[in-house]
Amino acid sequence: MQQPPRNDPNQNPEYQGGYNPPPQYGPPPQFGPPPQYGPGQQFNPQLNAMQMATGPSLGKDWLTTLLLSIFLGGLGIHRFYVGRTGSGIAQLLTGGGCGVWALVDIIMIATGSFTDANNQPLIRNN
Repeated sequence: MQQPPRNDPNQNPEYQGGYNPPPQYGPPPQFGPPPQYGPGQQFNPQLNAMQMATGPSLGKDWLTTLLLSIFLGGLGIHRFYVGRTGSGIAQLLTGGGCGVWALVDIIMIATGSFTDANNQPLIRNN
């Protein structure tokens, strides 16, 4: 009975040996284009981590901001509502800039030139 030849060069003198290349796995995978953002959205590298985690903001309500400014403008509550915390604290400590700053904010909100912390205009729900 004859044994099959071994692939060990020390044990089989007929071993042709050599390097066996690894099997070919085909062409490398082709990747598609990078993911696209939703309609009208584009990447903004200046967004902070909190804004990226919560997604795009839809803005704050115009009427709510106006009412907060009229009734609590001296305390700067409307500025806390729209996300302008720093100037809200300043208004809280100065009594709305002795009322002048609060009055200017009421006029700006009523005319539509007041924006939230993301510089988005206030949303008017008709």
